[in-house]
Amino acid sequence: KDNTTCDGPCGLRFRQNPQAGIRIVGGQTAQPGAWPWMVSLQIFTSHNSRRY
Repeated sequence: KDNTTCDGPCGLRFRQNPQAGIRIVGGQTAQPGAWPWMVSLQIFTSHNSRRY
């Protein structure tokens, strides 16, 4: 099969976690059909250094 489709809601997260903080920095509204995902995952260690 060359093309795969899904009947689910496109662009919506699967579940919400009320405990999680939401932080979007410098975000912009995406155009319909766009692939707007660009993220930077950063973890601060106990030595106050960053891991990417």
